[in-house]
Amino acid sequence: MLLKGRIGRYGKTSILSLRSQRVNLTTVRKPLTKTVIPIDESSNTLRHLQFTPRMSFEDGLAIQEKFVKAQLDIKELQSKIKRRVAEIEDQYENASINENEQKILDQIMSMKPNPLLLTFEFDPTYTGGKRVKKTITDQQIQAFENFVPEVQKNNPKPKFVQVERGGQITYHGPGQLVAYIILDLKTFKDFPAKCLVAAIEQSTINALKHTTLNEKGDKLDLDAFVTENTGVWTSTNKKIASIGIHVRRSITSHGVAVNIDTDLSYMKRFEMCGLKDSIPTSIRNENPNAHVSVQQFAIEYGKQLAKVLGIQTIERMQIMEDDLKNMLEKN
Repeated sequence: MLLKGRIGRYGKTSILSLRSQRVNLTTVRKPLTKTVIPIDESSNTLRHLQFTPRMSFEDGLAIQEKFVKAQLDIKELQSKIKRRVAEIEDQYENASINENEQKILDQIMSMKPNPLLLTFEFDPTYTGGKRVKKTITDQQIQAFENFVPEVQKNNPKPKFVQVERGGQITYHGPGQLVAYIILDLKTFKDFPAKCLVAAIEQSTINALKHTTLNEKGDKLDLDAFVTENTGVWTSTNKKIASIGIHVRRSITSHGVAVNIDTDLSYMKRFEMCGLKDSIPTSIRNENPNAHVSVQQFAIEYGKQLAKVLGIQTIERMQIMEDDLKNMLEKN
């Protein structure tokens, strides 16, 4: 199902610098007042693929990689065309491209996919970032994969998966929203990777505040903020969202994991994100009376991400079970 709508500009957006140190009870990053500005027509629309069935982390990773590869392939094709045209001009003084050829080249050069948001809920999975890739032991992996949770005892056994995002160990599982953001940083004005991380953080903070709870329009109104460590926190040592991204030729991947109604024992048993003193929390843990589903939060997160990125239009498509099967078969 495709749902399309326009949103208002968010105005000045807090863009926060990125550091990776331990939580300091007195240190909070100060936001930079900066408005994110799309500078390419393609970046004026956010496409949100909302995956409604719970799935394996590996399947979600494969879907993400398919879309990332498509964007990288387009960039590579455009680079080859530029190089070839330059070579022809160098070799032949009076070389020219006829009108039809120029029209085709112009169409190819203008091809730029829209920013893409993929939202998932995964089976229990521990993932390792680049910082643990060379140091994690078989014994540690076995501990992750043999862990038995305190509440969600009927879940499938956890898996450990090594990924190419930044950071260390992160958990994904039932009751948690995972949002992957795939976009070209160069289609936004002065927008390096650290600004994307800050935008992801701000979008999460906004969604925790503005998610609608019921038909009366009551809001979740959960206060959250950033510290000197990447992520989103509800107090100086309680972390509700983890963030890690990867960038290839200005194309981003991975994103944020937000704990909605997660079994927190998966994270309390092990050190997450290299922060010994941090305590995992969730929406349910912070407000037991707030009934928020992963899919409900995914929709609000998409709206808030678009606002922070200065994007005017969202096109959201819900991916159901049959759609997912077809997509995975094509992979």
